[in-house]
Amino acid sequence: MALSLAVLRNGKPTQTIGADALYQTASLGKHFTAALSLLLGFDLDEPVAPHLPELPRTWDGLSLRRLLSHTAGIPAEGYESLDLERDYTDAEILSSIGQGGALEFPPGERWRYSNAGYVLAGIAIGRRTGRFYGDLLSELIFRPLGMTTAHVNGPDAPLGYVFEDNRYLPADYVSPTLNRLADGAITLSVLDLARWDEALRGPWGAQVAEMFQETRLRNGEPTGYGLGWSLNQSDRGRVAEHNGSWQGFSTGMVRYLDTGVTAIALANLADVDAIGLARALAGAASGQPST
Repeated sequence: MALSLAVLRNGKPTQTIGADALYQTASLGKHFTAALSLLLGFDLDEPVAPHLPELPRTWDGLSLRRLLSHTAGIPAEGYESLDLERDYTDAEILSSIGQGGALEFPPGERWRYSNAGYVLAGIAIGRRTGRFYGDLLSELIFRPLGMTTAHVNGPDAPLGYVFEDNRYLPADYVSPTLNRLADGAITLSVLDLARWDEALRGPWGAQVAEMFQETRLRNGEPTGYGLGWSLNQSDRGRVAEHNGSWQGFSTGMVRYLDTGVTAIALANLADVDAIGLARALAGAASGQPST
């Protein structure tokens, strides 16, 4: 089993454990999809329907903003019905998501966490640009920032573990096409997440600052979520955080936006409370109890 931890101040590590180990980010990687959308200069409020014709026409009001902020109302049934061991084309994935039925609510009227929404966003980015979203991530984020281990999962993606029947077992197989979607399918090290945090703290981060602006519903109600980040307040100011759990990995990252403190926890065991560890580390480094 492996566990990597990092505590950063203004993007510079003050403590690290397990710096070289590689992990799948799981949903912690969602914000990279959001950052890519901003770096590409897309109008986040423009309908994505022209790029996703396989979806029901009643879904034509969807936009990247609604997909990235979990306010699109995508039903989970269609995405969750996919066979994790089977390879799919993008068109087949879209058709399956669309078969989930009517939107659960009109876009912008409610908030509900949606992996399917991020999958749709990644496919829409790919079709609009004519490029695989993972290649764009490497070109626009990973390589420029020296994130040498970061990449969208391939067939050789590391595998995490689950604890069952009093023993550690490898997580279940997931087909390569379903393990490289834009809902968080990235492999990297804790040091590469530290490089990313440092970039977000500097001038480069201004280009994606909209990720940390809280989304509001049509009636003005706050959602507690930006674009790929959960947002809340603490005694030390604003906090952005996210966790992930997938294929035997547990991940968490907590960023104190006003004090410059960040904590990261990555584990290749599903039962580890990575976000709890990250909160505790961030709270201790900020001189306050974790929340």
